[in-house]
Amino acid sequence: SNLTVAVVRAPPANLPYPPPSTDWNGRTYDLNQTVEVGVGYIKEAALKGANFVAFPELWFPGYYFGPQDGPTEFFNHYLDQGLVVNSTNWNKLLQAAADNGVWLEFGFAHLDGDLTYMGQAIIDSDGQVVQIRHKLRPSGAERTIFSDGTMDMIKVHQTPWGRMGALECWEHMWPSMTFSMHAQIENFLIAAFPWGPDLGVDIGLESADVSLASARIYAVTGSTWVFMPSVGTAAITAPNGTVVRQIEASSGPLTEPMIYYSLNTSEFAGTPDYDLNGDFSWAALQQINEGYPEYIPKEEGNFIPYRENSIARMKKEGPLPLNY
Repeated sequence: SNLTVAVVRAPPANLPYPPPSTDWNGRTYDLNQTVEVGVGYIKEAALKGANFVAFPELWFPGYYFGPQDGPTEFFNHYLDQGLVVNSTNWNKLLQAAADNGVWLEFGFAHLDGDLTYMGQAIIDSDGQVVQIRHKLRPSGAERTIFSDGTMDMIKVHQTPWGRMGALECWEHMWPSMTFSMHAQIENFLIAAFPWGPDLGVDIGLESADVSLASARIYAVTGSTWVFMPSVGTAAITAPNGTVVRQIEASSGPLTEPMIYYSLNTSEFAGTPDYDLNGDFSWAALQQINEGYPEYIPKEEGNFIPYRENSIARMKKEGPLPLNY
């Protein structure tokens, strides 16, 4: 009944540090090397008693820091560094889970034919795939590169310790994602963010303060533990919103590449998978629909519809402009 989560906050291979540095110094993304680094962290975490290892968003091969206008060699190389399901690199990660007897959550650029997604995988301790999901709506400029996920990927899973879910970055802020997750009731969530500078470093929407605030609010509204892997600043939040463990980017990632936290999960036994009388019940959803302002046109617009970005086209034109 004891769950020990290792929350990764070290950078992938070659990624400039500390975030949001873009000083690549002649280096670039390297999926092969990053997988080797990741396997090393999985082994290290298991040796230190972890039975669950959580990686940040897009950790394989790393979050995209580069030109957003037009095709470039740097951008096209990034597209080629995506992780393919059932590839040699993919199987190395699954084998690491099995060899070390740990569950994994990892964020990856999911290369699938002519598309790339902001993927998030959940792997059990036998190296079996529990879920591969895609970020429902990549945020801001991310959506000029990565294709959309679908609502059927918003799922909570039963694990040996309790009910767990996984979301990415700004998915913790929007009702399309949070309402459906909370409705399924989680005991713990892996809240994968890509990176975070020190708290108090003001870079607006991408500050660690904003990321941690969204994780804390999610913990309170969902009455769930939230483990937040992020390159640089990472944290763990209790269901009452208290940050029980955190580390900032200025603390060297090589000396402390992961932070750990343990839970006695015996109290999670018997957790229901829905609550007819809760704030995220079917009745609550109908109430929201009924209360939607009448003056707003009941039209779909261009933001919500599913969007795909062709890799072949992006290699010729660069990131593809949004139409809203």
